[in-house]
Amino acid sequence: MIESLAKTSMVLLIAASAPIESAESALWCQWGLAGMVVAYVLWRDHHRERRMASAIDAQQRWIRDTMVTALDRNGKVMERMVAWLEDHDADHR
Repeated sequence: MIESLAKTSMVLLIAASAPIESAESALWCQWGLAGMVVAYVLWRDHHRERRMASAIDAQQRWIRDTMVTALDRNGKVMERMVAWLEDHDADHR
C-alpha cells in the first residue's frame, strides 16, 4: 500500500510540474530529466518487485513441498511405531 502510494504520488508530482503552456526549452529539459529519473525508479522498482515475488513464491513452494513430504514420512513412521507398540504391548500382558 505504501509503495503504491509513493509511486502514485511521484507520477502526480511529475504531472503537476509539467510545463504545459510554456514553450521555454529549459523548463522542458528540466522536467524531462526529472521525468526520466522518476520513470527509471518506477521501472526499476517494478522489476525488483517481480523478481522478489517470484523468489518468494519459489521459496514458499520449496518449503511447502518439503514440509508435506516430511509430514507424510513422519505420519507413516508414527503409524508403524503405534502398530509395533500395540503388538509388543499385547505380548507383555
